[in-house]
Order: sequence, then C-alpha cells, then structure tokens
Amino acid sequence: MQMPKYLDLEYKRPSVDEIRECALRTRLRLMTSKDISLIDTALAEFQHSLSGFYTAEALCNIRFDQDTENEYFRLEQDFFEENEPIVSELSSMVYGVLLNMDDVDMLKERFGEMIFRKAQTQKETVNSSVLELLSLESSLENDYDQIMAQANINFRGKTLNLSMMEPYFESETREIRMHAQEAAAHFFESKLDLFNDIFSQLVETRTSIAVKLGFDDFVSLGYKRMERYDYTPEMVSSFREMVCKYIVPLTSEIRRLQKDRLSVSELKYFDLPVLFPKGNPKPIINMDEYPAKTGEMFSALMGKTPSFFDILREYGFMDLVSRANKATGGYCVTLLDYAIPFILMNANGTAEDVTTLIHESGHAYASLRSADASPFIECLSPTLETCEIHSTALEYLTYPYLELFFGDRAADVRDLHMTRSLLFIPYGCMVDEFQHEIYAAPEMGNDERHQVWKRLEEKYQPFLDYDGQSFYESGAAWVKKGHIFTDPFYYIDYCLAQVVSLQLWDKSRSSPAEAMRVYDSLCKEGGNSVFLDLLSKSGLESPFESGVIKRIAYRAAEFLQL
Repeated sequence: MQMPKYLDLEYKRPSVDEIRECALRTRLRLMTSKDISLIDTALAEFQHSLSGFYTAEALCNIRFDQDTENEYFRLEQDFFEENEPIVSELSSMVYGVLLNMDDVDMLKERFGEMIFRKAQTQKETVNSSVLELLSLESSLENDYDQIMAQANINFRGKTLNLSMMEPYFESETREIRMHAQEAAAHFFESKLDLFNDIFSQLVETRTSIAVKLGFDDFVSLGYKRMERYDYTPEMVSSFREMVCKYIVPLTSEIRRLQKDRLSVSELKYFDLPVLFPKGNPKPIINMDEYPAKTGEMFSALMGKTPSFFDILREYGFMDLVSRANKATGGYCVTLLDYAIPFILMNANGTAEDVTTLIHESGHAYASLRSADASPFIECLSPTLETCEIHSTALEYLTYPYLELFFGDRAADVRDLHMTRSLLFIPYGCMVDEFQHEIYAAPEMGNDERHQVWKRLEEKYQPFLDYDGQSFYESGAAWVKKGHIFTDPFYYIDYCLAQVVSLQLWDKSRSSPAEAMRVYDSLCKEGGNSVFLDLLSKSGLESPFESGVIKRIAYRAAEFLQL
C-alpha cells in the first residue's frame, strides 16, 4: 500500500452495528470450527473491523486536538465516548471464546500467550453492567482536557495558553518568572472547584465500576487495566521507597546547588524550572527547523537516510508547534489501518521542545518497528511502562547529537536533561502514591485530598517553598497533572522507564552501538511478552531489583558531579 499523506486521510464515522455483526459472526465461527485456517480467517476479519474503529477514533482525536474549537469533531468524540465501551465488550466476547476452546494450547502455540492474557483481562475489566459508567468516565476525562486546552491566561499584554506560558516560567529574570507562575496559579485557582468536582465524580465512577466488576477497590481494577501481569502494588511501593532512599537526597543536593548558582538567598517555587543563572539553554534554531534537524539527527544515529522521521515529516504525520485552541501536551498515536504513527506536541521555543520531540519520536519508531510483531492489534505494542522505555531511552541515546539544536550549549542541555530526569522520578512516585491513597479511601473529600498531597510533597520534594502562594499552599497542585484525571496509575510507568532507560544511557557511554542494538530489539519485539520478560530478553535489569536504583543514582550523580 502506498503511503498516504495525512491531510488526504478521510474521516468517516465507523458503524458499530457492522462491528457487532462481525463480532457475532467471528464468535460463531470460533465456536463451531475446528479448521485452523478458518479460525485464522475469522480472527483476521474481526481484527480488520477493530482496526477500522480505532483508526477512526485516533483520527477524530487528532483532528479535535489540532483545533479544540471544532464542533464537528467534538461531537464525534461524544460518539466514541459512548461506543468505545461497547466495542470493548464485543472484543471481550470474541476473545472470551478463545479462552474456552478445546484446542487452546495449540492456539497459544500459534498465536502466542499474550493475546490470551489480554483476553482474560478484557473479560475481567469490561462487561455490559459497566458500559454506561465507562462512557461517563470517558466524558469526565474529556471535560478536564477541554478546560486545560481552552486555558487563556492574560500575561504581559498577551492572551496565552499553558504551553505558551512555559518560556516565561524559565525566564532568567526572576520577577518575570515569579509573575508568570502567579498568573498560571490564578488560572488553576479559578478552576479549582470545577477540577475538584470532576475528580470527585471520577473517583466515585471508577470505584463503582470496580465494585460492579467484583474488585475490592479501584486500585485492583486499575492495575488490571494497566495489564500489570508481572508486578504488584507491593513491588511498586518498594520501588517508591528505594527512590526516597537513593534519589530524593540527590534532588535535595541539586536544589541546594541551584540556589547557589542562581545567587538567591531562598529557592522559591518559581525558581525551580531555571537551572542556570543565564537562563536555561534554548534551541539555536527556529521551531520550523525542528523537523529537518530531527531527521538529520536520526539519520546519524541509526545510519539510514532518509530516516523514519523524515518520511513521517514528508507525508505530514506530525503537528509540532503550539497555537491557540490546540490541545496541550504531546503524544504519539498509531493510525492502525495505515500502520503509521502521528506525533502531536506543543513546541514553544524551550529546551523541552527537543526532549518532547525525541520522546514522541521514540514511540513512533517503536510503532513502525513492531508493525508486524503480531497478527493482533492488541499485541503490537507492549504494556505502557515498556512503551515509555521506547521513548525515554531515545532521549539519552541522542545525547551525542544535541549540538544540532543547541550549539555550544549542548553540554548544558545534557546536564539539564539528566537533572530533570532525577527530579522527575520522585515527583512521578508522588503522583503514584497519591492515587493509591485516594482510591484506597474513595470517601475522602476535597480538603482531605489536598492534605494528602501536601504530606507527600514533604516526603518526595522536601525543598519546596511556595512563598505563601495560596493555590500551592492549599495542597491543590495535583490538579495540574492531567494523568491523575485521565490515566490513573499510568504515571509510575514513566519512573520505571527512567530507571531502565538510564541503564541504556550508561551502556551507551562505553558501547553506543550495542546500546542502540538493545534498544532496537526491544522496540521490534512489540507486545509479545510481559514487561519483565521483555527486559530480560534484551539483557536489561528489572527496576525492582535491589541495587539497580542505587547504582543508577550513583552513575547519574557522577555524571552531574554532585
């Protein structure tokens, strides 16, 4: 199939009735056929039907995120909110037959173990009793996203969204960054009642779903949804405590040195994003030059011209620069019917632009490498902590090429990136522990949730000084983190991925070609194994293993000369 241009892709609402007919037909064939070729054909037809639905959903979401004022795609999102749970139930119905077939061992040999694990997960996490609640959950998540996307902050005579505020947060002029942070805080404070109400409804809805499905609480269901087949909440808790022991002390030292570098008597919350007295490094190229330089970088790293990124750029499968009415954040999503990833982000002229671009490109590369990894779309990608290794590791593997973007400040950027990585890990653990506490006690009120956050800030970020700013002092800063609303229990995956990615970074310092080989093999494997098995196959250590975090912390501290 010839590669299409993104702008030529036509959106068409999928027919749920046709998917239902296909599901029933597939289910009947699986129940009655003993011929493996007929089973193959039936499953392939159903896969094609599912792929069409999820491709249309992805295209709808991209088009809406590119223009959140687009009423047509906003209404189409409502369609997917309502019907995705139905399609999930149909999928569960089909795969549930696989679990009970007489020749299940032969089928596992043919199709691999993972689709059967996923079938069992679908059976346990979706059924007709919770479809309305699942639609409500999705609707509430979109309510949060829309508030964030439509944020308008008046600052220095301009009306800016949250992404456009980022350069001011990093201003080398202290007064500017202080007023910028205050302006953003006032926005969040003005929406706090809305955020609290949405989250209260989400906690209630998710807890109700869990109970209806037979789980004790949403923590158990959340882990099942995340497909954590080979590690437990107890293992994650132990991981968080190792972070407290080995990483948090490093972050306190980073902040002490930062205070000295900035020549301030006290390091305030509005100082935290600025690591260098002359300001954080910024790209020396214009934002419209990012795609060409990124393609050049990947050609050098991977030894192929044009690079995968060049091809995606040529055909328009990216939207990189921030603008009004564009959804915040960044992501990569695969359009399954075409086996092509799309990258969306919000470049704003800061060093974070390059990090985000490389990060999302890692997801895109893995999507392309694993396009043929499985006959099942559910198994093309691994579970999310592995997906985040695909993206995060590439941030480290591209260290030698950052001069393309930053010139003689590339060394500063490497220090900045490593510093932010170490600072992030405790924050990510804090987000995770917050969610564990909230969903274990869903009856908590708003004030109680805020107090939990304040207590966890003292544990994971003991250096914080909010300078009396009312929004932050109240313990409400967690509402800024979208994952808490839209992707429960996802955030620890970034922390696990950081620890594994730092292993690849350490390997790349002495054996860059070997590090790239390991990275490529991990991407190519797709979702054919569980997290810890994928690491083992690639020769990488489990982040839960005793000593791994300690060793990585030492290597990073050595690199930063802490």
